[in-house]
Order: sequence, then C-alpha cells, then structure tokens
Amino acid sequence: MTTKTPTRPNVLLIMTDQQRVDTLGFRRETPCRTPNIDRIAAEGVSFDQAITPFPLCLPSRAAVFSGLHPTRNNMMDNATGYLEQCQTLQLFRANGYQVNYAGKWHLGEGNIGRFTDRHAGDSTVAYSDWCRAQGLIDGWMFNDPATRTHRSPSMSTPATYVQDLPPDKTNEAYVTGFAIDMIRSRDTSRPFFQVCSYNGPHPPFVIPEPYYSLYEPGNVARPANFGPLPGELAVNRTSYYRQLFNDHGADFDRWRESYAVYWGFVTMIDEWIGSLIGAVEDEGLIDNTIIVFLSDHGENLGAHGLWHKMVPYEESIRVPFLIRPPGEGRVGLRSDAPASLIDVLPTLAALCGLPSSPDWAGVDLSAALAGEPACSSERPLFAMHKPLGDWMAATDWRMIERSRWKYVWYRDVGEELFDLDEDPFEMSNLADEAAYAQRKNGLRQALGEFLNQSGDPLASHWPF
Repeated sequence: MTTKTPTRPNVLLIMTDQQRVDTLGFRRETPCRTPNIDRIAAEGVSFDQAITPFPLCLPSRAAVFSGLHPTRNNMMDNATGYLEQCQTLQLFRANGYQVNYAGKWHLGEGNIGRFTDRHAGDSTVAYSDWCRAQGLIDGWMFNDPATRTHRSPSMSTPATYVQDLPPDKTNEAYVTGFAIDMIRSRDTSRPFFQVCSYNGPHPPFVIPEPYYSLYEPGNVARPANFGPLPGELAVNRTSYYRQLFNDHGADFDRWRESYAVYWGFVTMIDEWIGSLIGAVEDEGLIDNTIIVFLSDHGENLGAHGLWHKMVPYEESIRVPFLIRPPGEGRVGLRSDAPASLIDVLPTLAALCGLPSSPDWAGVDLSAALAGEPACSSERPLFAMHKPLGDWMAATDWRMIERSRWKYVWYRDVGEELFDLDEDPFEMSNLADEAAYAQRKNGLRQALGEFLNQSGDPLASHWPF
C-alpha cells in the first residue's frame, strides 16, 4: 500500500499570550533573548508594525481564527464569547488538512472539538491534576492567591515568585509536549495544521529557576512613559488597572523585578519553541512547513501608569507577527506593512493555495515574503475595546492607525491623537492642538466610516 504524500505545505502556528514586541531578541530593544523566535524571523519576515484588533485574549484570538473584527463575529469579551465559526481551522480542515490544537483555546467552553481533529492541553484543570499525580505542586499559578490582588475581581499582580517546579513540568512544557506528540503521530497522508498555544508570558510572573534569575533587575531601563502622565484623560485615572498599578507602587525599582522575570518567562517559552521546531526538523518536515509566530496582545507593565492591557497604547496593542515560509536559509526581512491579526487567515490561505473569501476583513500579506510591498503604506488599521463591566471604571474606545498617526475616540470621555514617529511613547496628546485639526478630522472620518461599515454597535453613539 502506497502512502499518499501531502502536496500542500504544513502549517505550525505558535501563539503566546500577552507578549510585548520589545521582548523579541532580534529587535534589540531590551536585554531579553529569544534565539528560537529570532530564527523564525531570520528565515522569514517580521511584520514590525502589526497590531491586535482588540487587546484582550478571547477577542484577539477570535480575530486570528475568523479573519474578522470582533464586532463582526460578536467576540467582544472573555466571559461570554463563544466562537460559532472558526474560519481558519474550518478552511484548512475542509481542504484535507489534519487540524491539531495544543494549549490555550479560550474561544468558548466545549467547542474546540468542533473545529479540530485532535486537541489537548487546553484544560488547566487537567494540567493541575497532572502535576499533583506526580507529587508536584499545582503548576497552574493562577490558582495561588499569593499571585493575585485583594481587589474584586481578583486578577494577577506584578509581583514575582520562584516556582518550585522543574522547567519540564511547567505548563509551557506540558503544552509543548502535546504539540510535539501530535506532530510525531500525525496522519502522514495529509498535511497538518498544528497550533501550539501557550498561556505565558501572561502574568502571574511565577517561573522556575534558572529563568527566574536569568535577567538582572538592575539592567532594566525605566521607560519614558512609565507612570501616570500629565494631561492624561480621566479614563486612565479612574481605571481599575490604575488601581492595580497604584497597589504595586509608582517606585520603578519595584517594577524592575517584574520586567526581569517577565523577560525570563519569555526566554523559557522560547526554549520550548526551539524544542517544537526541532521536532519538525527531526520528522524531516522543515522544508515543507510554514511557521507562524504571534501573540494575542501586549502588556503595559506600568506604561501610562497601567497594569495589564485593554488600552490602545503601543505596549498593549503592538504584537509580534512572524512568518517563516517552507525551506531553509532565507534572509530575514523586516516589513513595515500595516498588519493586523485579522490578516493571518488570508495570508495563510494564499501561501497554501486555498480559496479566499470576500467576507474576510484582513488582507493577504504573503508578498512581503518576497520582499515586495504587501499592502499600501496608507492602509488604515482599526482596534477597539469594550469594558468588561462597571468595575473597570473605563469606557469603550475605538482606534484608527494610519501611517505614523494614531487617533483614539473614547465614548463620552475624549480623544487622543499621537504622532508615533515623533512621539513613540505616546506622551503628547495632539487632539486639541489647532495645528493638527485637519489630520484629526481626516482620521475621525475614516474611523466613523469603519464603524458604519463593520456594523459596530457604537456607530449610533458616534458624535462627529
């Protein structure tokens, strides 16, 4: 009996949670080292201007797997979102791919099996049981009250702790093991679409040695925009995430350890990514496998006096997005194309020769792999946020970024306008400056048109 050889390329999609772009070693913005992620960039392309359309776990992941903005797939919060159509996985599965998923899902309770051939590692309860069955502590540190705030709702704090686990028993190792097993036990008559989705470096910052002490806190430079900024909008002052910032304190020396351990967390994940890529090589598949690396959103780490994400500032909204095409020895490319996580689906469809859909909101960026323009430099990018409840003491916002300019409208609160070339830390809000009125009005108009075209529920509240 002859085994049919797959003709289309395999896809390995690696996702992290809450990883800032300045943790990528090849960018040389911080001391953080990521040699295996760097390899993906060196053999492919890094979309350096990529954003998430919604800086929160579930909505951003839904954008990756649907090619749609969150207002179009009704995936606007972590609590109630339930993905009905997973266009990415459904498309590849319908075209003969074996779809396997390891790790964090977070797109609805009990629906992962509708879109995959095999899945594992998505249950944190199962991971806790796995740890205890080996006589280990519960490695799922979200369960440890020491890592969480006394406020309600309880959330992770910037505090750090050493985890009393061997590195190969961490959740990151656990998830990687499932992904590697799926690659090794794949159906060799079909190409595979393999997802490896990590829960880190999302806080709590609780990791084992040697990663906990890998970076020296004294080497952490204070960002220019650390802490509350003069003239900030009231929504930042009232935010629940400002309260968490204040709880930890405005003394940056306390935050240096948070940064250092966060970097150690990233480097630990990078080493497991190296094991994953090594398994692809061991199976002789590297020449016929597309590797995508991305994160769902960033982390403020005290920028603008805020903890966590859910704001339109660069630390929260800018994301890693790398694609390595099949083959070896490619020269790394750095693309300035305006890119978004909604572009993952159309780009992978094009690279694998699968049909596209006019319903997708994203664009095909595959031309960038050949060093060609992937899209217009004037392409507008959009992002949004809906408060998770009154406890957030925040408001809805909508954002447009075009070229070097970012405009944000906060419902019933105000506006922000930033020149990202001149002000990369977003410290000077130009929204009320007469000299920039024409620029602001042009971005306003484009954002208002987007709200109408995308069926945004805030279109009726648009005041301009």
